[in-house]
Amino acid sequence: MLADLMKLATPIHNYIILDMTLKTLERDRQYIGQLKMASVFDQWYDLQNKKVFEEMKANRDLLYKAGCKVEKTGADDLVTEYTILFRGHSEVRRYSNIAIRNGVMEETKRLLGMEYRKPEQ
Repeated sequence: MLADLMKLATPIHNYIILDMTLKTLERDRQYIGQLKMASVFDQWYDLQNKKVFEEMKANRDLLYKAGCKVEKTGADDLVTEYTILFRGHSEVRRYSNIAIRNGVMEETKRLLGMEYRKPEQ
């Protein structure tokens, strides 16, 4: 059982980062209206939101087929807690908010076409 869950570690991590990236893009979008090229950036945000959502959906579907579900169960200033439900068992994982922020920054760099570090690195 634990070995099966370990095989899903990367998709679980990707799902969490993509979910937070999508939320960050949606929150940051409110500042576009102040830019001179707002309509262009608005189109870019639409494309990126769709791209991130499709990647997140693919990860969610993969996890679902494996019998796994990820739920955010709590957060404070330092950590965010997720419950991983896997074939009738649950496991609580705590992620440092700084680590999540760094993952979202790397994902945003990827979306912008900049050099970024992959999660394996």
